[in-house]
Amino acid sequence: MKFRILVLGSALFAAGCQTVPYQGQARDIKRRPQAEGVIGIPINFRDEDRAKAELKMKSNCNPSAYQVLEEGEVAIGQETKTSGKETDRASSKTKVGSLFGVPLISGEAGGKNTESSQVTTSVKEWQISYKCMAKGGGEKRTVR
Repeated sequence: MKFRILVLGSALFAAGCQTVPYQGQARDIKRRPQAEGVIGIPINFRDEDRAKAELKMKSNCNPSAYQVLEEGEVAIGQETKTSGKETDRASSKTKVGSLFGVPLISGEAGGKNTESSQVTTSVKEWQISYKCMAKGGGEKRTVR
């Protein structure tokens, strides 16, 4: 009985550790039904991303084929990262004497030193521009 529970528990644990396969990412940027469109996929795309883009192109052009007109890297925005550092500065004031009963002090006052920096980079994606072929235009063709 204990062996069955151990085997069942191990099987459930193994089933829970399975990973979900990658589904691919593709989005319509511009789409004219049955005419043309632009699809965006991640800049470092995988085969699954490209397959999902092709499904979107087929879906838009159905029942006709499609032709890839142009594809490449496109800047779609900017991302700014800021970092900062603050340090305490110790006071270095010392009494050096007095003048008419008023103490004379020399040195720097305490406080904080602050440094910050920003780095701005372009956010990019891979875009595929395509057009739908006239009915009877044959199979999918790509122009690169």
